[in-house]
Amino acid sequence: MKRRTRLTRWAVVGVLAVLVPLVSACRREVSGPAVVEPVLPRIPRDAPRFEIDSVTDSTAIFRVQESRWIRAGMQGYAVDAAQRDALVARLTIMSRDSLTATALVTSQVARVRRDHMLLVLEPPRPWWKSGRFWWGVVLGAGVGSLVTAAF
Repeated sequence: MKRRTRLTRWAVVGVLAVLVPLVSACRREVSGPAVVEPVLPRIPRDAPRFEIDSVTDSTAIFRVQESRWIRAGMQGYAVDAAQRDALVARLTIMSRDSLTATALVTSQVARVRRDHMLLVLEPPRPWWKSGRFWWGVVLGAGVGSLVTAAF
């Protein structure tokens, strides 16, 4: 009979451990009407910049240099460097060859010119290509082997 009460106690503790965080997360504080602020795109300051070679009515051609990660379908932003990187237009990369890429202007605030810069956000690296992941693997294997050897 003792074993059954012990299991029942652990079951109650387990249910409470699951329910308490869920109930506290569901609780809301009402403080008044929500203020809706416009969502502005955030372009990182360290985004790679490309010079625009030529501009037509709806496309921009730019040199990709050594950036092998640029692919068709990626999003880019045309900014005015003289106006502290003011957003001029949003672009989608349509095609790429070995030296240049062509981007289609999808929306614009002002007309894109050759003196503007094109910013393309570099895609995030997969988790298995990250140095932090592999250092964690090595450190975890080392600690695991030390603990196993100690006991």
